[in-house]
Amino acid sequence: MVLTMTDTLQRIGGMRLALVLVAFASLPMVFFADMEPEGIGVMTAYVIPSVVVIFFFVLMLDALMNRVFMIEQPHEVRSVRRTRMWLDLLTGGAILLVWGTYFRTLLGP
Repeated sequence: MVLTMTDTLQRIGGMRLALVLVAFASLPMVFFADMEPEGIGVMTAYVIPSVVVIFFFVLMLDALMNRVFMIEQPHEVRSVRRTRMWLDLLTGGAILLVWGTYFRTLLGP
């Protein structure tokens, strides 16, 4: 069975796709997290780091719920849920890798 791009996007879902895209868009913002909190610096110094933590927990909750809803389901449903779960886990891992190093530097030496 060959999945087209449209089929894959339908399997993921619109809201989840938006969450993943915004989470990946926030990854490069880590380079600007040390800006002075004036103007756009407020966004990169205060707002984005706060929102990234929320994204991480929402992604982990979504992965957990996909795993729970896979129980005792037919193969087709499990396949879709497994795809969603792994997408959430990979996105959460990317956030943890990129932003985790930044938050680690805030703790000091």
